[in-house]
Amino acid sequence: MSISQITENSWQGILQVQEEAYTELPPEDVNVLKSKWLSSPNTCAVYVNHENVVIAYLLAHPWASEIPPKLHEKSAITASLNLYLHDLALAHEARGKGIAKQLVANLITNAKAQGFAKILLVAVQNSSEFWAKFGFLAIPNAEICPSYGDNATLMTLELKA
Repeated sequence: MSISQITENSWQGILQVQEEAYTELPPEDVNVLKSKWLSSPNTCAVYVNHENVVIAYLLAHPWASEIPPKLHEKSAITASLNLYLHDLALAHEARGKGIAKQLVANLITNAKAQGFAKILLVAVQNSSEFWAKFGFLAIPNAEICPSYGDNATLMTLELKA
């Protein structure tokens, strides 16, 4: 099992993981997800099992605003010192095995190497405590699109070289 770069062949597996992982939010269209990857392929990854099946993925892209992007909208390629972690999702079989931790650690290492100053994300489905374990801090009273659902929280991680 390992972390790999996303390829065109990854998308069926990514869509299956997305469908399984999100119970409170409607799934995003494949073209919306692909726009994140095309904006920044080096900050996106999949985790594949021994049979080379995608069991987890992470999508992150540069974002030149403190206001997070809306869900279900394509990303454009942009230059920014901010990286927006759009999505981290795991299939049921991947949970509890440290895979999410590996994907996030890989992203943080890559983000630092590429010169990003911070990572922003919106914690959904009561995941704020998970993100806090990596040092992400909640931004109180942040402007967040209602498409993220109830109890969504904008969080940030300052990257130090």
